[in-house]
Amino acid sequence: MRDNNHPLVSVITPTYNRVELLPRAIQSVLTQDFGDLELIIIDDGSDDTPRVVGEICDPRIQYVHREHKRGIGSARNEGLSRAKGDFIAFIDADDVWLPGKLRYQIESLQKYAQVDVLFSDYRHINHVERLDRRGFEHTAQGFRNIEIKALEPDFSEITAGFPEALVKVNIIGTCSMVVVRRNLFKTVGDFDGDLAGCEDLEFWWRASLGGGTFAYSTRCLIERHKDARSDTSQHFRSAGARLQALERCDRVTRKVKRLDLIEHTNEARYRTLYWLIREFGLRGDRAGALGAFRQSLRYRRSPRALMLLLTAMTGKRGTEAVIALRRMVCPKDQ
Repeated sequence: MRDNNHPLVSVITPTYNRVELLPRAIQSVLTQDFGDLELIIIDDGSDDTPRVVGEICDPRIQYVHREHKRGIGSARNEGLSRAKGDFIAFIDADDVWLPGKLRYQIESLQKYAQVDVLFSDYRHINHVERLDRRGFEHTAQGFRNIEIKALEPDFSEITAGFPEALVKVNIIGTCSMVVVRRNLFKTVGDFDGDLAGCEDLEFWWRASLGGGTFAYSTRCLIERHKDARSDTSQHFRSAGARLQALERCDRVTRKVKRLDLIEHTNEARYRTLYWLIREFGLRGDRAGALGAFRQSLRYRRSPRALMLLLTAMTGKRGTEAVIALRRMVCPKDQ
């Protein structure tokens, strides 16, 4: 083990007003059977977080309180600027690392030097929808897009198709399941600090187009918790952030002349806007539904989107009735 000034792993936790969950996340890191780490907590302008973190005494914790909220991408970058480790790991304030998580990932990365990013399966616990299932089941559609080389029975390197899978359904469901070689950030840059969400999706896209090698393990190594206050539960905000991130992905794609991927970023934007038409309809917001439909025409002219718009124009009750009918007729198409 190296000294505290030169830890092997830097763990970064961005947080904002999650004092009821943050101690659980912190303890899941500090009780790992791999102790050669520092835990950098970036408090993005919270109220009571300084008191809560101050009650946890461990020299491996570095706590940074920012006076004003600047967003999760900026918070991750602040953690990166302070990190000393050769490997970078993340844990969001509402997630939990399971025992053995860090040791397994670090030993795997040390064994396979060609891998820059390693992510794992996870337990996806959605408290809003009362779901509890494996994360890779949740993102199975994306895994059908990739080609792999098995390195071990439960460990595979992705050899092709990663960008396409990423924008179809983000197969890296949360930063909490990832360990990254620090050199990758030096090669492709940090997170986009201007993004209010989906900053991870944009970074993985940019890293993959910049030559980064990704691998995954089918071991379940974390619990991802989602409640009504999670960023991904703020549906309209997360949809807007996704569209912004996809715009950045499109720019990178054109810059590196991977024009074969444009259709995939366009399709991802269409799907996001299609979802927004539906949600505006459920809110009875006809103007919002029309605006989302008009934007969707930039990426695809879809009779299905037009029918959804016409449904949204009938108002909230009409939209609810049509969606309920569709669920009865095509339950797998939801």
